[in-house]
Amino acid sequence: MALEHSSPSERESIADELVRAHLTGRGVVSPSLPVPLSTASAMQVQALVQERLARPVVGWKVAIGPHQVPVAAPLLYVYPHLSEISLSRNCAVEVELAVHLGKDLPRRESGSYDRSDILDSIESVVLGIEVIGARFDSAANVPFLSFLADNLGNRAYVVGDCVPLSALSEVNGLDCQVTLGGQPLYQAPASHPAGDPLMPLLAYANAQSDHLGGLKGGQVVTTGSLCGVLPVRDAGVLKARVAQVGQVSVRFSV
Repeated sequence: MALEHSSPSERESIADELVRAHLTGRGVVSPSLPVPLSTASAMQVQALVQERLARPVVGWKVAIGPHQVPVAAPLLYVYPHLSEISLSRNCAVEVELAVHLGKDLPRRESGSYDRSDILDSIESVVLGIEVIGARFDSAANVPFLSFLADNLGNRAYVVGDCVPLSALSEVNGLDCQVTLGGQPLYQAPASHPAGDPLMPLLAYANAQSDHLGGLKGGQVVTTGSLCGVLPVRDAGVLKARVAQVGQVSVRFSV
């Protein structure tokens, strides 16, 4: 049901259920929860969940939401290449480019960032795998604002090879291969939905609306999938490679 007003108690109730799902692994039945009324309410729920889980903000997932509204969600965990992660229900992956910020990008009270400002803030670029594992029992029927409150479905991010800065402008069209246990999951040209992988980060830098301190130096910011969303149903080593860019792997266990 939609909220006419996202009161503090309603935001608290959503956060309570999401925290319970994080801690127990049991899915939230989405029809039983109110839906945040606005992007602002969903972002407030994110902050409540992060604080209750006592998780530091190690990075961000940025995206362009409905009506071209820039949004973001904190990355819950960032792991190194070939880390082992338990296979969860509704598990899926996205192969993405991410940046390590070398300095803060505070929201500007006047003026705006341009692409060169974002490039200047980048310490390094990596190829990574986002592990998606939404806390809702049926991800297909979850309203976008509930999905946003649930950290845009993020479960973890696995950091792979450091790649050249030029990959941000050259990755589209390069061969992207993903295998699980040696079996192909995906092979097609890499394609970022915004065209420019930096576009979601630039858009969010100019419209920051989180309640967790914003974009900070030292954080990892992932920019969106190069291969769509790939469901993962079986355990094994998942390997991703983008030609002329790099590779990254993660081991799923049961």
